[in-house]
Amino acid sequence: MSSKHKEMPLPKDAAIFAGWIAALLLIAGLLWFFTQPVRERFMLNAVNQVLEQSGDPRRLQAPVPHGALHAGVSRMGTWYTMSGQTEGTMAFVFMFIADGTFFPSAAVVAPGGRAVQEFIPLNNHAERMLRQVSPEILRLYSRRITGAEL
Repeated sequence: MSSKHKEMPLPKDAAIFAGWIAALLLIAGLLWFFTQPVRERFMLNAVNQVLEQSGDPRRLQAPVPHGALHAGVSRMGTWYTMSGQTEGTMAFVFMFIADGTFFPSAAVVAPGGRAVQEFIPLNNHAERMLRQVSPEILRLYSRRITGAEL
């Protein structure tokens, strides 16, 4: 006795698979979008804790909305207003990449957003790595963060 059983046509399998992938991407995108305030608050608290432990009087205050930033500034991190600095000073928290490693850093940006005043390492590894980074690379990062013309 031979058993015959019907298989789904290949295009239908592909459509179901594509639907699952699309649904997973949609769910991930919605989670990323709707958890942004929570992630920003977590980052703010973590950076402020690092600043406090290092004896730095500056603190991050609040995330800067994307609409308040001028065109061309980097969106590959999170912008915050700062206290303990001149009015209008902002901080850009991002992952610095040097010698094949990633490390968390903050760039203090002058009022008006046109110049990086300093880079703040946010852990011990970042502190060691920032000392080794050449001034040319720091200038490159500064231009990319502020959106200055190359």
